[in-house]
Amino acid sequence: MQHSASEPSILASRAARVTLVMSCLFSVTGVTLTFLPRWLEVERGLSGLEIGLVLSLSQLARVFTGPTIGFLADGVRDRRMPIRICVAASLLAYVAFFFAAQSFAALLITGFLALSLMQAVVPLVEAATLRATAQGRFSYGIARGIGSVAFIVANIAGGVLVARFGVGAVVVWVLCGLAMTAATAMASLKPEPGADAPAPSAAARRGAVAALLRSRRFVIVILACGLIQSGHAFYYSFSTIVWRGQGVPAETVGLLWACGVAVEVAFLWSLTWIERRFSPEALILAGAAGGVLRWACMGFAPLGAVLWPLQAMQALSFAAAHVGAMRLIYREAPDAAAAMAQTLYSALSGGLLLGACTLLSGALYDAAGAQGYWAMALIVGAGGGLALLLLPPRRHTPETSA
Repeated sequence: MQHSASEPSILASRAARVTLVMSCLFSVTGVTLTFLPRWLEVERGLSGLEIGLVLSLSQLARVFTGPTIGFLADGVRDRRMPIRICVAASLLAYVAFFFAAQSFAALLITGFLALSLMQAVVPLVEAATLRATAQGRFSYGIARGIGSVAFIVANIAGGVLVARFGVGAVVVWVLCGLAMTAATAMASLKPEPGADAPAPSAAARRGAVAALLRSRRFVIVILACGLIQSGHAFYYSFSTIVWRGQGVPAETVGLLWACGVAVEVAFLWSLTWIERRFSPEALILAGAAGGVLRWACMGFAPLGAVLWPLQAMQALSFAAAHVGAMRLIYREAPDAAAAMAQTLYSALSGGLLLGACTLLSGALYDAAGAQGYWAMALIVGAGGGLALLLLPPRRHTPETSA
């Protein structure tokens, strides 16, 4: 393959530049998912239910905020601008969250703004990555895997910094990481092909969205995968608190999170081989089966060596289901609703359902501790059952008499 003069190397490609932005963003989520609940508990003295409320409000509202931002993003000619605006606004909101908010009400409001804006960036970057990697410079799996490596680095470094300096290190990491995300989004993102063409009209975008919502397969995909991914709610919100309560050192907690994402990276970097052998529907079902087994076992509050293979099941419970969903959504969404399709999925899987499960997790943690994982196993099982409807109907061959 010959490279054009405007794109002389793979490092200068749009895929590489979008991957850089994704990596900076994931370095932030690698710390917030792992240690923000602990910061709220230690620095602000919140209970499990209050932590669940702070973390879940933006997720619950995401069913409205996500599609709204996605609809507006599809109507912007320069697709870089929504990413840049949301990242910069998230940075400002996090400054208010960490330094100005002291009461529970203030934490709830500023946390909603900060988390909502940062969460809005993820599907926009995901859609940009799918478009950029479709050109074949390198695969989506490689790009997504590099982002996950950044998540791992954040897990490990976050654990070390929290152990050495306390949970206040979370504040410095998050603000610096968001500043880097904003800087790379401003400096490195290149215009996409067709950026000079008129953006789709509001009527065209509404028509494309209506067509998406009339698609039975699309609705099943976002509901089934939403349930499968929302099963991670208890893990995201309370695994660190459960492990620390069991005496697991902060460094080990960071390594446990990193282990899960490391296996996820290995899965993503093997994606070309995997996708030749398994359909997106099969990957979604494998994710559901892995999630049920993982959360059922975690409900027994295991310690020691068994935690590592359970963390390795992240490759199924998250990565397999996520890749299957991305492939089906990208395949079915028209270009006029590309960002909307991603944000609808994100709004459900990372918004309404995950938010409801996060809120439920707070109450479950207060009432039953680690046994809250068992409710997650049931929820993932329901998603797997719904995903069975994505399988093509079996063809019945007429029986022949002897």
